Amino acid sequence: MAVLGPSALPASSPLLGLLIAGFVLLVVGLGVLTVGGRKHPMASRVSTMRAFGYVLVFGLCTWCFYRILEGAVLGYERSPWLLALGDVIFVTLGLYTWVMVLAEGHSLEAYGMKRVSAGRLFLTLLMGVGAVAVYSLGSYRALWTYQIQLTPDTLTFALTFAAAGSAFTEEMLFRGFLQGSMNGRVSRWARVAVPAIAFTIVRAARFWPGHGLGWTEWMGYIFGVALPLGLWWGLMRELAGGAIWPSLISHFFLEFGPALAGKSPALP
Repeated sequence: MAVLGPSALPASSPLLGLLIAGFVLLVVGLGVLTVGGRKHPMASRVSTMRAFGYVLVFGLCTWCFYRILEGAVLGYERSPWLLALGDVIFVTLGLYTWVMVLAEGHSLEAYGMKRVSAGRLFLTLLMGVGAVAVYSLGSYRALWTYQIQLTPDTLTFALTFAAAGSAFTEEMLFRGFLQGSMNGRVSRWARVAVPAIAFTIVRAARFWPGHGLGWTEWMGYIFGVALPLGLWWGLMRELAGGAIWPSLISHFFLEFGPALAGKSPALP
């Protein structure tokens, strides 16, 4: 993996424009979605449409942000300023999701932040460990065998990416709000499939064929990583009785290892 220094990625107008566009979309989107009192029952058509609205804003913002951060996430550019910018963006995305929770007025339990029985927890955590083993074991092995040189910058970047920029934000959006809004209104398989397809579309736009990812790898990522994981984590929520803790934990560890090793996205 080639690690480039600060001079490798000079500031440019296109990058600055994308950064500004991402934050403008975030602010305007939140303004449109959260203005006024709009509390509706979680399991309702209105909540589903609002969930799609938050997903759309998230997808557009991350499309802008990841044009800048793609090198850091894929691991071929790790300059300190780029990692620091990524930390700020990932925390901002986490705050975006938290503002969504506060604005919508639903309880955290409605999003899946609730207790789960021991049997269901064991089964779904086992499923989550399986996903991590399939997609991220190579990265953790590289870390365990000291093939990767860790720095405070890369550790902070990996933590903020895996926790705030990925696991918390995406689980609350896709498995928490979108999937939760369909409870009791559609079949179990529709509840799993629809958020998984939305998740896959956003992830497909996040990474784009270019310097670090070719067309073949990109298609492999979409159909071999993003879609299977979206379906798998959605099924985990169903089997956990509506709780998202198991999928959130699995999501974090699946992203953390590859981000730390500079090998994201994991390819099958």
